[in-house]
Amino acid sequence: MESVEDAVLKLIKPSKEEYLHVLGVYETIAGTLKKVLSEHGVEAEVTLQGSIAHDTWLSGDRDMDIFVLYPESWSIEELKTKGFKLIVEAAGRLGGYELRYAEHPYVRVRVSDVEADIVPAFNISDPARVRTAVDRTPFHTRFVREKLTPEMRDQARLLKKFMKGINVYGAEVKTKGFSGYAVELLIAKYGSLRRVLEEASQWNPPVYIDTLGVDKGFWKEFRRKYPDSVVYMPDPVDPMRNVTANVSLKSLSTLTLASRCYMANPSPVFYGLGSRQPQPEELAGRLAGRCIVLVEYVLNEKLPPDVVWGELNRVRDALVKLLHNMGFHVIDSSPWSDEDKYSAILVELEACNLPVYRHYTGPATRFGERALSFISKHLASGVGLWIDERGLLNALAPRKYTDVTQLLVERAWEYSVAPHFKGRRPSIRILDSDTVRELAGKGALTWVSEFVLKTPSWMEKCIS
Repeated sequence: MESVEDAVLKLIKPSKEEYLHVLGVYETIAGTLKKVLSEHGVEAEVTLQGSIAHDTWLSGDRDMDIFVLYPESWSIEELKTKGFKLIVEAAGRLGGYELRYAEHPYVRVRVSDVEADIVPAFNISDPARVRTAVDRTPFHTRFVREKLTPEMRDQARLLKKFMKGINVYGAEVKTKGFSGYAVELLIAKYGSLRRVLEEASQWNPPVYIDTLGVDKGFWKEFRRKYPDSVVYMPDPVDPMRNVTANVSLKSLSTLTLASRCYMANPSPVFYGLGSRQPQPEELAGRLAGRCIVLVEYVLNEKLPPDVVWGELNRVRDALVKLLHNMGFHVIDSSPWSDEDKYSAILVELEACNLPVYRHYTGPATRFGERALSFISKHLASGVGLWIDERGLLNALAPRKYTDVTQLLVERAWEYSVAPHFKGRRPSIRILDSDTVRELAGKGALTWVSEFVLKTPSWMEKCIS
């Protein structure tokens, strides 16, 4: 295990040259921001935040968070207008930029090979006085810097890479996994990757991770505030905030199993290393005899990623419900988006075509009104009605839809329910080798491969 972790750490820890390069880019961006602020007579602090500031970032992951901290005396409206405009002006001097939106707008710039999000926030002295969701970020940075030793920072890198390897890293709607800050808190509590995985291998939801030293009364109140969470981990900076509120049961279950398997049979595969992604032509042989339907949308506008994924998940859920109600057996489903204007859903069914007739089981004859209602519904349209040995009414009636493609084309309005998907007519296709190649050209090959192959590479290590 130690040799695996040492080898992985050598690959993922940034080199001295990479540190100098990334920090040099920060100085360029910060210098431009400070110059614009000075020209407009605005006093604000430009700060580096996130994993680069925490020194827990991975080699090659050059996503930078830069916060411009404006006076606490400003109104939120001033922050979103005046403060944001100053950032946009600086971004224009740096080259191309992209406007992004979360709770409030921020700007993404690219300088050299580094992408930086420049975020307006308030310069507050007490985290209890946060006015926007991002105001607590500088306090997170201060906490992590104080709590993590250099050795622990390397352990955080390993845990991040491990979670990336099993696809549970990231708290955004797309993944519903563990944020970088959650990883750092886990290392702050348990000290090392191995101790975290030992704990995680035994987790049974709901999971409580005490970062504060609290009593039972706290957990009761905490759970009342987050009734749907499967993992509860209070933020030391803001105790009534659950850092792991977005973690899904799927992500938690994946981490639990992967931790158990890794402890028994450590391998670089758990870190997403050493496995080769199949090419489109290799997947063709795995499609024979299967019914995998591709539902594609092209939206009118580019939306914030969390909005796209949230709405796409809603469409997927409605689509699966429709298929189920119409008698199709759904095996698996998965959404994907290029986070521009293209979104898609893959659905695997037991069969693309169903028998002409469907069997319905009704109520017992003793339930008078319900029994008569069942008879009324099926008497005219069905092949026949009968009472079985259990005393239940039964009916055999023709299906309205036997072909999944026809159903999804004609009833698109029933599942295209999210605001930006309403009125959009999706393209419906059965997945084949040509479609796989087309999706690969859109950057979706990893998604398609994982859906078609099902078994993640690391799961093969669960059987030693």
